[in-house]
Amino acid sequence: MSGSLALLNIAGGVALMLFAIRFLRKGLERMIGHALHAWIERMGANRWTATVAGLAFGTVAPSSTAQTLLTMQLLNAGKMPAERMLVFLLGANVGITVMVQLLAFRFFDYNGLFLICGVIGYLWARSETGRGAGQVLLALGFIFLGMDVISAGAHVLAGNAEFETLMVMFSSHRALMIVFAAGLTFLTQSSTAVIGLVIAMAGVGAFSLATVLPVVLGANLGLGLTSLAAGWATLAGKRLAVANLVLKCAAIGAALLAFPWVERTMEAMPGGVARQAANFHTGFNVVVAFAGALLAGYVGRLVMRAVRDDPTRPPIGSVATHLDPTALSSPVFALANASRETLRLTEDIKSMLTTAWRGLQTQDAALVREVQEHDNRVDEMHAAIKHYLSQIPVDQMTPRDSQVQFGLIHFASQLETVGDVIDKNFCHQILKQIANPLPLSAEDEADLAEMHRRTLHRLDTAILVLTTRDRVTAQEFLREGDALKKWCIDVQKAHYQRLIGCDDRMLGASTRYLELVNALRRISGQLNTIGHTFAGEKMPAEEQD
Repeated sequence: MSGSLALLNIAGGVALMLFAIRFLRKGLERMIGHALHAWIERMGANRWTATVAGLAFGTVAPSSTAQTLLTMQLLNAGKMPAERMLVFLLGANVGITVMVQLLAFRFFDYNGLFLICGVIGYLWARSETGRGAGQVLLALGFIFLGMDVISAGAHVLAGNAEFETLMVMFSSHRALMIVFAAGLTFLTQSSTAVIGLVIAMAGVGAFSLATVLPVVLGANLGLGLTSLAAGWATLAGKRLAVANLVLKCAAIGAALLAFPWVERTMEAMPGGVARQAANFHTGFNVVVAFAGALLAGYVGRLVMRAVRDDPTRPPIGSVATHLDPTALSSPVFALANASRETLRLTEDIKSMLTTAWRGLQTQDAALVREVQEHDNRVDEMHAAIKHYLSQIPVDQMTPRDSQVQFGLIHFASQLETVGDVIDKNFCHQILKQIANPLPLSAEDEADLAEMHRRTLHRLDTAILVLTTRDRVTAQEFLREGDALKKWCIDVQKAHYQRLIGCDDRMLGASTRYLELVNALRRISGQLNTIGHTFAGEKMPAEEQD
């Protein structure tokens, strides 16, 4: 094989690894994506558990893009303080080195086993979780296959005199090697692919330890630059990325100052240059993560003073807070954002209903009018959610993701309708009752209060279904809706019986009472959409009252 063909094969191997890492991330999203956020929030109780959570996530998702995306998303959502998100990101950088260790241990010799098992799971598993597991194994097989291709090309280059001369020249320019590796990592968005390339070259004797160590430092610098680019759009993200980059640059500077000692220490460790490179990569990130856990508060305060908000920047016009556009490339993260924003919309609807009822009880017309004005905010939130969900790339979604996307769009639309019902029907009747009070029987007042209580309970259950996405809870939610519908029919029948022989004033009160009950009943019916989304049933085209 000629040297030029060997270089072409090496480039192809790197390309295969880049594709495989992205494919691996999608498989993990398919397996555990919807439960990932809740688990990280539980693990983020303190700095050390957040570091462990980052380590676990980085181990199973060796993708700097996935790490940065998740970190920025959780930070922008306000789910964890910035200090804990910093140590989570540093812990994830430690976890990403596990894949490099597998490459150094020559797991790529078994790429056929991973490919066979992955194809079986990916093509023939029936559940999304099973297919996701198959996709993960298949992606690992692709990573190891790419490494095998790179290793074969490296064998050819190792005997090339011109290549050896070039490497000797580069090894004497550490800063140049660091800059080159950082740029390559930033462009490929993968330190694993860059360091995997170095390990393959070192494994056949093409790279010396003096050449490998600066490349590893540069790859870690590239990781910091990747985070900075991803977080630049928001102030919190920019501060987090700068803090991460400051810690990495400090560690890189210290390693360069003590380079002769570092080189001697790594040479004294067992294994060849490939093993020593992997160990240095892991050790570097462990030191940075430990320092970050200890100094997160100090570094955070320093960065807050250095990176200030722009006072001339105009305020954001949208009322939406969780709809991060940088997450749109990852359907699981984007759907999680949309779910949280839909939860906010549901809470707003619940607040409107509660406040309107309080206005009825206290005869406060001004309070009821405030509820009517709040419906404009509901309309804006609905439009923002619908627009955001429509931007998720269709070709990157699984069938389940598509169902959740449609369910969220439909549920947000139903919530917007609920807001209109509260505004134009429920509040309108309450204002009429305040302006011209008509006496309701004790039975009617009790039934109306019970209907309001049950409707609020259904809103709470809808929030629970949306939060947990639990099939059993969704099915119970739908059964509660059917039971409430039957109860309403019984209540109305009893009410009609009480109207026998009544006067005109009682008939007027009856009309108002029925308008209020029907408004609450319609609200309850509109909520069923979220139950159908997660109950494993076919989504009805239209919800009947």
